[in-house]
Amino acid sequence: MFKRRITTMSVVPQQAAPPLVESKVQPSHVLPRLARRLKMLPHPRVLDLGSVVGGNLQFFIDLGCKVTADDLLKPVNTVFKESGEAAGNGKGPPTLRLEHADALFEAVIAWDMFDFLPPVEAKAFARDLHRVVKPGGLVLAYFTTRESERRDPQRRYRIQGTEKVEWIPVGSARSLRHVYQNRDIERMFEGFKTHAAFVLQNGTREMLLEKKAPGPAQPVPAAPASPHH
Repeated sequence: MFKRRITTMSVVPQQAAPPLVESKVQPSHVLPRLARRLKMLPHPRVLDLGSVVGGNLQFFIDLGCKVTADDLLKPVNTVFKESGEAAGNGKGPPTLRLEHADALFEAVIAWDMFDFLPPVEAKAFARDLHRVVKPGGLVLAYFTTRESERRDPQRRYRIQGTEKVEWIPVGSARSLRHVYQNRDIERMFEGFKTHAAFVLQNGTREMLLEKKAPGPAQPVPAAPASPHH
């Protein structure tokens, strides 16, 4: 287990980054849907798993939310080999765990963190998300769809409005991304259903996943009546 650190990161100046990794504003098709849902709820709780950005927290506060920021990937400097194994001892990265109560949040903003988790870790973390999200709660997540983006730098996301998000590359490390297909995501997010999904112009799959509500309890069948003699 490792300690959480909440750190505000500065934007990399454009002159220090090559043109291919400069920040860009991308449209969001699922953020408006999430915002509408949250506005309908009394004091919803939101968990933001990305780099801590004050404007993002304020965006959800303005919707009437109580926001928790938990930058899980920040303390981890694990470099993955092409095989997906961790460099060094080959034992893999520390297992991510959410230190929050069950069924606490109406929404979790996961951004692209699943791209940086190998399949076993990703599935385990999705189960942990299922634990902390309320039934009917939503998870916003990005998934790369292109093999050519496997070595894109990690990004920081800044909400510019209900329908716009700025994508800002951070750091010089070229962490290996994992490319998950639709079927992989469905298996990963067992207990969720797809609320909305779009493929952006840059090839990223933007998804809103909804935790399924438990089905109605099945009535216990009545015992058969005793035969009369």
